[in-house]
Amino acid sequence: MQLEPRQLLTSFIHLVPKKGRALEAACGVGVNAIYLAQHGLRVFGLDISEYALKLAMEKAKNDGCAIELAVVDLSKPWLPAQFFDVITNFHFLERAAIPVFRQALKPGGLILFETFAAASIAQANPSYYLEPGELKLSFQGFEIIHSAEGVVQPGRSHGERRISQLVARKPALS
Repeated sequence: MQLEPRQLLTSFIHLVPKKGRALEAACGVGVNAIYLAQHGLRVFGLDISEYALKLAMEKAKNDGCAIELAVVDLSKPWLPAQFFDVITNFHFLERAAIPVFRQALKPGGLILFETFAAASIAQANPSYYLEPGELKLSFQGFEIIHSAEGVVQPGRSHGERRISQLVARKPALS
């Protein structure tokens, strides 16, 4: 099975700079990280799974691109301030990381964020699902380029799910 970069990323790649530093949080096997590296960025991928990162490194080498990877538990995040031009976060939610992402973006930097939203009050574990409007509120003060909440139709590996998406730019310094 060939994995493809997230549609949110490919749809907004025209906003991503052709050089600079990018972070892919919870990168898994690195599909989005590799896509960003092929776009010209120096990419740092973080994930808690050493095995997934080994697969990402193999794929990057096979695709002829370089990415930097580290095993990191994003429940206790730390990132350097104003370091990244782009941050991506797909299908992962760690609320403690959101303020860290905000400060780690350079002025004018871009965040692309997509994760699962609560389908009902009775969701299995609410700490893993965004509430309606929560993602947009988490990046208050940023220029909102795209914000959407909706339903993802059932796929081979999952039933119907709700998602929340955001593409936003950190304000430039005045």
